[in-house]
Amino acid sequence: MLFYIVFFSLYAYMYFYFIYKLKKAFNVKVLKFYLISPLFILSPYFYRMYDKAGYDFYYLSLFILILMGFIILFFIYFALIDFYHILIRIFNKIFGINPLPSIRNNISFVFVLLLTISSLAYGYYETLNPKIYRFVIYSNKIKKDIKILHISDLHLNQVMREDKIKLVLDVYNKEKPDMVISTGDLVDGKVSYRKSYIELQKSMNPPLGKYAILGNHEYYTDINDAVKFHILSKFQLLRNETVSIDNVNVAIIGVDDIDGVRLGYIAEYPEKDLFKGLDKTKFVIFLKHQPKLDKNLIGEFDLMLSGHTHGGVLFPVRYILRKIFIADFGFVNIGGSYVFVSRGVGTGGPPIRIGCPPDVAVFEIKKPPR
Repeated sequence: MLFYIVFFSLYAYMYFYFIYKLKKAFNVKVLKFYLISPLFILSPYFYRMYDKAGYDFYYLSLFILILMGFIILFFIYFALIDFYHILIRIFNKIFGINPLPSIRNNISFVFVLLLTISSLAYGYYETLNPKIYRFVIYSNKIKKDIKILHISDLHLNQVMREDKIKLVLDVYNKEKPDMVISTGDLVDGKVSYRKSYIELQKSMNPPLGKYAILGNHEYYTDINDAVKFHILSKFQLLRNETVSIDNVNVAIIGVDDIDGVRLGYIAEYPEKDLFKGLDKTKFVIFLKHQPKLDKNLIGEFDLMLSGHTHGGVLFPVRYILRKIFIADFGFVNIGGSYVFVSRGVGTGGPPIRIGCPPDVAVFEIKKPPR
């Protein structure tokens, strides 16, 4: 509940900020904007409600999410201009001169409007072009070479549809991996009734199987539906458990997202308990949606796969994420344990990315050359 209060309060503020700037720029009557504002501000809530009820309104859903992206970007860009004008006033107050030009309200509004629309167009384009990252890890633990396709954060819903799955399938069909791993937020809405989504997912049938964990968005929407979708799509869902693939000497440990505990769906489970009694001769793959790591687990696994961050979605946000998580994105070595954080394939809100393109990763685990 607290999340919704904070989110809609901020969204309402940004929406009214847009109206205020419109009025100030052109002195237009904005009463009608205020009268219909609850409809627009609460539209993300309405989207969740009709999605849970099983109604598919693609264009309405797309409009709601694009509007959200527009309001957020407009606010960010115009806030920078406001900050510029504050600096001018401070400089003038201290030195009694104003060497920097002020920007007229109407010019500022038009400039920010065009910049926002351009950013939305580019941001949507960026979501259509995933990067493919390839890594090779040498290990004496494995019995034979294997190839793993790692995906994360597809956020399948009313807007993230078959096209996102097909982006993954293109890579899958080209690379022909031995195993597919999904590290959460595969689902971000009610999708278990969508047969086309399921059939596309089922068409990935690697010889060593498909494995998945849950992310925070599965808990935000409908956890039971999300679990059902994974099962129907032929993923083996790991919920604080381990699976061994003996013919290649690999063990996969999958943990539930911590938000499942915070929201009261599951009891807290110490991650370190999953590593107790683990056969250390196996190549251990640790799956965790949010890239946070207990320092006591460093060296206990060979490869950790995560997602969640989206690389920040907007380029500057990545620098904040680096203070919260292991990394905002990328492949790092921590005490001999490798960690990869994916930017994901889909988006959890507005269908835009700026400077943070989607990605999938291909890992080749090989025996060292002689």
